[in-house]
Amino acid sequence: MATLRSRYPGLRPFDAEEQPFFFGREEEIEAVCRLLDLDNLTILHGPSGTGKSSLIHAGILPALSRIRNWDVPCHVVPIRFTNFDPELARIRSEKQGLGDWDSGLLKDPVDRFIMACLGEQPRWEEVIPMPKPSLWLSAKKMLIDQAIHPLRIVFILDQFEELFSYPEARVEEFARQLGELYHQIVPESVRKGLDRKQIIEAALDTRERRLPSPKTAQLMARIEEPLDVKILVSMRSDKLHYLERLKDYLPEMLLNSYELRTFNTEQAKKAIAQPASLPGDDFVSPAFIVSEEVMETLIGFLQDKITRRVDPSQLQIVCQHIEKRIVERERKIRK
Repeated sequence: MATLRSRYPGLRPFDAEEQPFFFGREEEIEAVCRLLDLDNLTILHGPSGTGKSSLIHAGILPALSRIRNWDVPCHVVPIRFTNFDPELARIRSEKQGLGDWDSGLLKDPVDRFIMACLGEQPRWEEVIPMPKPSLWLSAKKMLIDQAIHPLRIVFILDQFEELFSYPEARVEEFARQLGELYHQIVPESVRKGLDRKQIIEAALDTRERRLPSPKTAQLMARIEEPLDVKILVSMRSDKLHYLERLKDYLPEMLLNSYELRTFNTEQAKKAIAQPASLPGDDFVSPAFIVSEEVMETLIGFLQDKITRRVDPSQLQIVCQHIEKRIVERERKIRK
């Protein structure tokens, strides 16, 4: 039996399955999709509570197929950054008897990215011997694993401001590698790894050389092909100044950015009325109509008295409460 859904998810972000009742952001979806088409890197920023994650998952991602010139299939890789907590790392290390508290128990940004591409055990070093894992090479390997060619990868870097809670060296290494991914061509670090591989193999006796696996052979045959990658970064506006720390590797980072604002009055009315009126047995509540009088009362209650705009998170909380009251009323009537 399918789980019934609320018409209003409250504080939880909308997910992709809730796209049919995600209303009020049509203009923003169109704008961000146009920016994604223009460049390989797009910054989506806004105050906390404006619904950046909802816009991405219930708005932008379902709309990717409608972008002009996007005539290749897309593979979406969502990566959600979390705060680096050295105290938690220390405690966990002590419990496991490890001397060095910064032992990798908490994934650093590069590890988190590679794990999203290739899983828990990427084994990247078996393909090209390199001193450090490579975002570019991991993305390339993932393309081969997907067995679709051509294929465009869309990386979603959510809560990107949390990257800057990590030690400076880790932030810099991630920025350097993200720059390589953005520019798409084979990075110098991978070229050195290829040279290293050739030198090592040349020193082996013919009988000692192992045939590469089919996937490795495919990767090596297509290693020079530019990556087809789009990167969408989502972060809070009040943390936007942190991006200055990445400018050595991504100097053009803020050229392609979009600010997500709170709802204007018409957007708020859509977000209230349209989910309520949707028919269907998939919701916890029956369809209902929000009268004009109730709508004006709700808008007046939710509107900021100075800007006259409406916070989407507060709107969802209030509407979810209204829906719960309707469900309770229906139960009483049935009794």
